[in-house]
Amino acid sequence: MFGFAGLQVKMSQTLIPGGWMDHDEKACRRQARDAEWKFRVSKGYEKDTFWNRVKFNMTHKD
Repeated sequence: MFGFAGLQVKMSQTLIPGGWMDHDEKACRRQARDAEWKFRVSKGYEKDTFWNRVKFNMTHKD
């Protein structure tokens, strides 16, 4: 388990201080989330309703 904890420490040291994402990264993640939603709807995994969209957005945070 120490290896996993060490990996988390190493990864956290490479993050931007404060954990903030810049505008480009936020836009990229938002675009990826929207693309995933459209894919899931097109395959019939999810029905495209308001509440399903809200639930998806709440469980797939950036």
